[in-house]
Amino acid sequence: QQYIILGAGFDTFAFRRPELAKQLHIFEVDHPHTQIAKRRRIAELQWAIPPQLDFIAVDFSKDNLASALKVSPYDDHKLSFFSWLGVTYYLSREAILATLHSISKISPKGSSIIFDYLDSDAFIPEKASARVTRMQDAARFSGEPMLTGFHPPALAADLESAGFYLYEDLNPLNIEQRYFQDPLNSYSAFDHLHLARAVVK
Repeated sequence: QQYIILGAGFDTFAFRRPELAKQLHIFEVDHPHTQIAKRRRIAELQWAIPPQLDFIAVDFSKDNLASALKVSPYDDHKLSFFSWLGVTYYLSREAILATLHSISKISPKGSSIIFDYLDSDAFIPEKASARVTRMQDAARFSGEPMLTGFHPPALAADLESAGFYLYEDLNPLNIEQRYFQDPLNSYSAFDHLHLARAVVK
């Protein structure tokens, strides 16, 4: 019933999928500076903001997500789906777990989150692939270094401590087999990157 996009950036779901947007209350959560830039661009394009879309400004490194949602139209009794892609590795472990804990506290049982994460090997120079090392170097050069990875065998326990159970954890090989088998494109799963789904207990 509620779709919460964490670190929404310039995501256009609410505009490109109107048939789904009509069925959901959508919340875009992002850093205040990014959100201001996005809303300015929407105004320049003269796009009408759907009535079921709300913007919530949050800096995950220091703000409490639950507190921000409580002062929005978010309904903590409605089953909710959270999407958190392209964000966790830029945050500290403490900030990641605090955000997950906020979600479990403000969402009814059965609500879920999809998030991606880098495994801990990505942060060990002798184990990290060249591709990921280049990505980290570029992120560091841009002033937004990657900070955190998770050890996949310990992920279930980490999520348990935040009020979730781990439903699925796809490693790069799983992702490659599931999503990148089209012979007509040259894309491939990214080294060290996992996709996880967790459900509120």
